[in-house]
Parts: sequence; structure tokens; C-alpha cells
Amino acid sequence: MRTAAYCRPYETDMRTLVLGIGNSILGDDGVGVRVAQAVASKIKDDSIDVMDVNVDGLNLFDFILGYDRLVVIDAIVTEDGEIGEIYRLKPEQICSPSGSAISPHHYTLASTIEIGNRLFPREIPQDVVVFAINTEDASLITEEMSEKVREAVPRAVNLVLEEVGSI
Repeated sequence: MRTAAYCRPYETDMRTLVLGIGNSILGDDGVGVRVAQAVASKIKDDSIDVMDVNVDGLNLFDFILGYDRLVVIDAIVTEDGEIGEIYRLKPEQICSPSGSAISPHHYTLASTIEIGNRLFPREIPQDVVVFAINTEDASLITEEMSEKVREAVPRAVNLVLEEVGSI
């Protein structure tokens, strides 16, 4: 009997990826990276991997496939939120899924998950949570985060650790 290449062996532990997204030379945009780095130093569970990346869209497939659960940390800019406010969201709450992106970099997380469910139904994480930290400007070229976003980092770390059960 042959086993299809896309089938994973039975696992008793749910595999989790904590993924910080951002660019640390763009000020507040680096908050996801900073939170992930802090979380990585506190995780002791072998079924939880922590990474930080500066990619988005369909390029995320290179990192997220094969995990059961995905916890994303990223910057967000809202119209009426407080700077440094942390939101716990599902991908579809960030932006409606859409296949109308100009390039693979322009797909939202929701679109990436939707496409992944179609292309890789047994490999895409089914449990996805996003911790989005509200920023005012995520495009300023600097390695320094604004004070309110920097102050949100320890709170975000605790929320992520609580989410993955490491507190």
C-alpha cells in the first residue's frame, strides 16, 4: 500500500508555529519580530516553534505549512484605535479574503490561508490567531519603535504565551 506524499504520520501533539511578521528597520513594523524574539526565549515546549520573518502573502507558505496551529504577531494601522493597543483577531477579521492581488506579496493573511486550504488542505494550519499591535506609522526607516508600541511588547509576549499555553 502506498501513502500519498502529502500525508503526515500520526502525531499526538499539535504542532504550533508562533510567527512574528515585520521589518525591524521600519520602526513600529518590527513589533512582530521583537515579540517573536522575546517569546522564543521563554518557550520550552518542543511542539512549539517560534520564527520571525519579513515576508508576507503567499511567501508565508514556506514557513506555515505542516503546522496545526499558527499564532501570528504583526503591526496593524487602524483609523480609530489607540497606538500600542493589541487586538486578538482571526485572519478573516483583518481583511476579507480576495484573490485579486497584483503580486504574491499583496495577498492578505486571510487570502493566503484561503488559498492554502484549497492547495494544501492537509498541511495548512486550521487554527489561526493573529495578535496585531496598533501602530501609527509602520514605514518610517528606523530601528527604534515608538514608545507606546515598545511598551506593548511585554503585554503582547504574555498574550502569546497564554495563547499557546506556556504560562
